[in-house]
Amino acid sequence: MRKNGKAYRKLYLSYVCIFYIPIIMGVLFYSYAYRDAKKHADISNESLIRTVKNTCDRELEYYENELIQLALDENIQQLSAVCGNFGAENSYQLYQLQNELSDLSLSMNKNGNFSRDIMVYFENSDKVVSSHGNMDFNMYCELYCFGEDNASEEMLKTYLSEYHFRDFIMMDTKWTKGRPTLLLTMTNLKGELGESSAMIGLWLDPAVFSNLIEMDSWEQGLDWVIVDREGRIINCPEKYAGLEINYDVLGQGEEQKTVWNKEEYIMRTVLSTVFDWKYVLLMPERMLSKSAGRMRNIFLAGIFACLLLGFLAASRMMKINYKPLKALLDVFRKEEEAPDVDNEYLYLKEKTVSLLEERSDFEQVASRSREIVKHYYFGDLMLNTFAEGGKSPDREIICRDFLEGKNLVLLFMVKEAEKQEEDQEEYIQKKSMRRFIIDNVLGEGLSREFRLEKVELGDMVAVVMNIRDKTMAYERRIADIVYSMQNFIYENYNFHVVALAGEAHKGLEGIHKSYMEAKEAEEFVAALDPDFISYREVHDRAHKKYAYSAEQEERIIAAVKNHNSQLAISYINKILDVNFLEIKASPEMLKRLLYVMMGTVIKAAQVVGETSDDLGMNDISMKLSLESIKEKFAASVENLCRISEMQSLECGQNQQLCQKIREYIQANFNNPDLNISQTGLHFHMTPAYLSSIYKKGTGESLLKFINQTRIDEAERLLSEGVSVVEVAERAGFRDSSTFIRIFKKYTGVTPGQLKNGR
Repeated sequence: MRKNGKAYRKLYLSYVCIFYIPIIMGVLFYSYAYRDAKKHADISNESLIRTVKNTCDRELEYYENELIQLALDENIQQLSAVCGNFGAENSYQLYQLQNELSDLSLSMNKNGNFSRDIMVYFENSDKVVSSHGNMDFNMYCELYCFGEDNASEEMLKTYLSEYHFRDFIMMDTKWTKGRPTLLLTMTNLKGELGESSAMIGLWLDPAVFSNLIEMDSWEQGLDWVIVDREGRIINCPEKYAGLEINYDVLGQGEEQKTVWNKEEYIMRTVLSTVFDWKYVLLMPERMLSKSAGRMRNIFLAGIFACLLLGFLAASRMMKINYKPLKALLDVFRKEEEAPDVDNEYLYLKEKTVSLLEERSDFEQVASRSREIVKHYYFGDLMLNTFAEGGKSPDREIICRDFLEGKNLVLLFMVKEAEKQEEDQEEYIQKKSMRRFIIDNVLGEGLSREFRLEKVELGDMVAVVMNIRDKTMAYERRIADIVYSMQNFIYENYNFHVVALAGEAHKGLEGIHKSYMEAKEAEEFVAALDPDFISYREVHDRAHKKYAYSAEQEERIIAAVKNHNSQLAISYINKILDVNFLEIKASPEMLKRLLYVMMGTVIKAAQVVGETSDDLGMNDISMKLSLESIKEKFAASVENLCRISEMQSLECGQNQQLCQKIREYIQANFNNPDLNISQTGLHFHMTPAYLSSIYKKGTGESLLKFINQTRIDEAERLLSEGVSVVEVAERAGFRDSSTFIRIFKKYTGVTPGQLKNGR
């Protein structure tokens, strides 16, 4: 007898079976956590984008109302009626108009220097009146707008000479140091003869929108863009370089996806009510997976706990099921002082038969004869109809316990039986031994609750069961007992048994009907990988279709696209389990399901840019077991996701750079010249690229970190009683007004209020 090798193999198999339970539960709970996080994020983002839209639109309406008031200004109307150059009689009106524009400019900039200039262009005299003074158009453009850029000057002049109502234009000016400046215009006034006379314009820094968005946004890690009808980004176009957004494709309230800087973003859009602009919210996909990942870690801990419990349970099962047989074998071996044998079960059968033969007597021989006759009659009742057997008193006496109530036939067969080997005798012995085990183990388990008779029919063991209790849920009880005995046989004898069940029919004539129904269920053994098949399931499943929705297909493709092979494999395995084990669809429906799922993997391959010619799915068919089909799909999905995994190695390098940036800022924040551009020069990178790396690595903007570092130092100095002016200088601010404005933005109070409060 081999020592403990088989026992340990059984222990290992039990351990593997228990391992699947926490894995499946972990996948289900992770999927639920991801969907729940996405639902809450959608609600929050919808509220946030509406808030940002209302704030920005209110700001635009404010500027537009000021332009309308200027259009109704008496001085502008009178000056627009002047033909040719202005005379001395117009000087006072020009002076008054300039003062009005200067006062209006100061009023607009009370919350920030975003209104660069307010101007009125008089085409008749080619003059400009602005908050900076009265001058020729050429001088105005050279001093304040474009410098020596004549092309931009001509473009602006042409634009101002045309008809525009509630319109805007974006141009690069000196005010924003190379960044585009937004010019809001109002329709030009008409003179008495109907010719064009004047155009009112407001030069606006688009940074005002970034400032408003930053103040209203309560969620970190989000990006915002404002897109006009031509697809141009209004706010901070240099920050979102490389981001391509089609204005016409953006749908209000719809969720869309895009890829920017090799990262996937979820977009939400809302339309402005003032201009043909669209406000777009960009949320990184990783924010959702990060939230769901916390729940995943909890379940990983649960998995290890379940593994430990599984190991202990498997050890206990080995002691209960294997040790009694081992003790019995040791008794026989001790009596004979026999050496170890290769086939424990054959040895046990031989010794059992020998023991029975040695102790047999006349009564035992007679009992055996009665059993043979009984098996003959029951075999005849199963193979032939009741009428074909004719009336037989002996049959009526032997089968008297089965005359009343209903009778049900169970057929037991070995699943995936091995082919005949070269040693014919050993092969026959193995089959005989297995029938013996089935006969005794399953018969013993069922006889505890049912009256039954067992008959060997070829390679099968048939069991006729009599059911008289009408209130008993016998179908469920039979299935439970069979499952328990099947597990016992597999764990102790290492082979699988399939049970085929017919329906319960009244009287002896019902035995043949139930047997034929059980034989009909045998057809499904080759198509499925079953443990228990009833005729009712076979009859019902012919009308069942497979369960595989378009949403499930999209999830598999999305998981492959995100290079998450384990998630895609879990989706596939769940679909296969539902159709093969829960729904138990017909073989034809299962075959169609496999073809559709192979098409899903091919679609996923096309999405990630891989060829679908060699995905390892050519040999997937219904001839394979369910586990083999799962393995084939898993190998194909892992092959698709393997190439993209190398891209994730770049993330670690950016983390080191972010740490160096933070150290540099903390060491130099008291330098008033320290900004994003200066930091970029120190690290030999462009400001936009450096900001992008830092934002991606830390989740916050680089400018915010610089300001926050200075504010933290300012709070410390204020707590020590240092004056506001000195605090502004030591914290790295150029002047106290800038310091007060930024301090209130970050803390909600002014430095003086904080100091007095303490």
